[in-house]
Formats: sequence, C-alpha cells, structure tokens
Amino acid sequence: MAILRDALQPLSGEEIGRQLQVSRVAVWKHIDQLKKSGVEIESTARGYRLVTMPDTPFPWLFGARAPLIHYHPELDSTMNRAKEMARAGCPPYTVVIADRQTQGRGRMQRVWQSEEGGLYFSIVLRPSVIPKEGPLVNFAVALDLVLALEQCCGIAAQVKWPNDVLVDERKIAGILSQMEFEADQITFINIGIGLNLNNRPEVTDKPAVSAMQLTGKRVNRAELLSTFLDYFEKRMTAFSRQAVIEAWKARTVTLGRRVTIATVRDTYEGLAVDVDEDGGLILEMADGARRTVFYGDCFHS
Repeated sequence: MAILRDALQPLSGEEIGRQLQVSRVAVWKHIDQLKKSGVEIESTARGYRLVTMPDTPFPWLFGARAPLIHYHPELDSTMNRAKEMARAGCPPYTVVIADRQTQGRGRMQRVWQSEEGGLYFSIVLRPSVIPKEGPLVNFAVALDLVLALEQCCGIAAQVKWPNDVLVDERKIAGILSQMEFEADQITFINIGIGLNLNNRPEVTDKPAVSAMQLTGKRVNRAELLSTFLDYFEKRMTAFSRQAVIEAWKARTVTLGRRVTIATVRDTYEGLAVDVDEDGGLILEMADGARRTVFYGDCFHS
C-alpha cells in the first residue's frame, strides 16, 4: 500500500514483488484481498494504481508514527485494550483504533454507539503533570478535536464542559479518561474518543450529529486522526495549565449559560460563570453563593 501510494505511475506486480522480495503471485493475492476489503486499486496493462487513499486508519498511513498505531476492525472497547497495553509498558502516544466497538462506553458508564463510519480510538499518555491537572488533559483533547474538525472539514465546533465537542448544540465528539497512579505520580492517562464522522448517530438523550451530515461529504478518518495527533502532541509537549484553560474558555459554549449538573448523588443548578485552575466549573447559585463542581453531566438550559 505504501509503495502504491508513493508511486507516480502504475507499478507492475513484478516491480512490487521485487521491492517486497515476494513473488508476483503473492502480490496479486494481496492486491485481490485489498480490493475485497474496499481499497480502490485499478489494474491496468501497465500495472496497479491506487485510485484513492483509503479511509481506514491503517498504521502505514501515519508515517513515522506507524509503530504507535494499532488498528482493529472490531474490539470490545479501545479503552480496554489501551489499558492492557499501558499496564504492559507501551510507549506514550500509543493509539488503539477500532472500526466498531461491541462494548463502547461513554461517561457515567453509558453505552457509546460505535457503528461503522465513526472514529473510535484511545490514546495512552504518560504526561509530566500532577494528578490534579489530569482533567485539563481532557480540555486539551477537546480543543485539538475542534482544530482538526476545522482544518479537515471546515466545521466550526465548540467545547462543552466537562468533555464534549458540539456543533450547534449537537454532540459530534465525546471524551472519556482513565488515570492510574503509583504513589502520587500518574503512571498513565488513557483518553478514549468517539468522533462522529461518516456515521449517522441516533442518540435519544442528547442531540448528536456527524461531520458527513453537516457537510454532505465523507471525511478521511485517517487524515483527521493524523491532524488531531499533530495538534495534540504539540500542545502536550509544551503543556501549560493557564494556556489550556484560556484557550478552552475562548471556545466554550458553557460559560454564561444557566446549567444543570447531575452527578450520581446530587444535582446542582446555577449560572456557569467560570472554570478554576483545575478545570472545575464555577456556578453562581440562586442565592448568590458560588460552588465549584468537578464532575457530572452538564445540561444547558
């Protein structure tokens, strides 16, 4: 696939076999399998030509990042696999991707629809941040999803506290994070992301939308993921708590709104006036008092 991608003209099976040190028959068999899997390859009298770049996020599409990309047609959950790999010592920025998840989940143990066409992946991080800064990594992820959607799709998305990405009040992406500690040090943070791209989400409790529904065009999932990773690695390399908070506040639709925050045990209602240095949402209550909430589902009035 990489050879076909980089070729300026059709390549014969003999030439591909020479480069890969396999027989021409072996090349033909692999080409046939690729065609059956949906990759558009043209067979001409001069040889094989890759017609369009595949949408599937195969590792070879990511250049030097390829060893960190682990693609699966189906998994129970990318978060489950990422946790196994993190505990086994995988390097930071390892990415686990699945076309479909049989047990995809969102926050508060909700089911995350994972039909084909969406982009479902988890990233293993080993950041040099203190535990209380962990939630701000979610802010960073949301910001860079917004930038990637803007660059690749021309979509103007915004962030919602604590970790959603919306377009016109409809959810286009959700973020889930898990941390593990050793003493007072973070051993890893896994970030799970569900991004509605070429699917048609049907969510009953919250309005949702996909990039294809917004633009009428299919999105190259591999290209969008690569763009996101470029933005995100750059931001995390120069991680600044204040810079992340200020950028998030400039992109959010939550501040200045009356909101309801529902946790497992309590419900809070108030005006969202600010976020604190740890990403907690500051509410102004009906009696004028202020309360900081650090987790929960946020509903805009």
